[in-house]
Amino acid sequence: MRIARNLRIALPALLALLLAAPLMAQDASDDGPNIYPQLAARLVELDVPTLDVRTDEEVAETGMAPNATHIPHGQIDAIAEFLGDDPNRAVVVYCRSGRRAELVVEAMRERGYGGLVNAGGYSDLTEALDNAD
Repeated sequence: MRIARNLRIALPALLALLLAAPLMAQDASDDGPNIYPQLAARLVELDVPTLDVRTDEEVAETGMAPNATHIPHGQIDAIAEFLGDDPNRAVVVYCRSGRRAELVVEAMRERGYGGLVNAGGYSDLTEALDNAD
């Protein structure tokens, strides 16, 4: 009960910060938007589903973040099926640099899904998860 209550309190605040992060970023790199993997790591710690949208080869080379589901970024229908019927379902999305994750977030927003957040690159997210308290 206490965990559910804490999630109801913390999750909206974290989602708001993550959704606002690209707007607050002053320095976007060529590989994609400047995001905040530390905030995404907190969502992952709260058991928010995580989606790896890299290629099969990239996943085979490095593995995935803990408890992530792998669906390559071009498989938009499969991603929509993964998200299910809740258009506000929170999901953390990452790729190699954040660019493909952003494309997925944009494509899903066009379909009415508003809860996806771009965690950026795999190495940034896993580093943030390793450093999380």
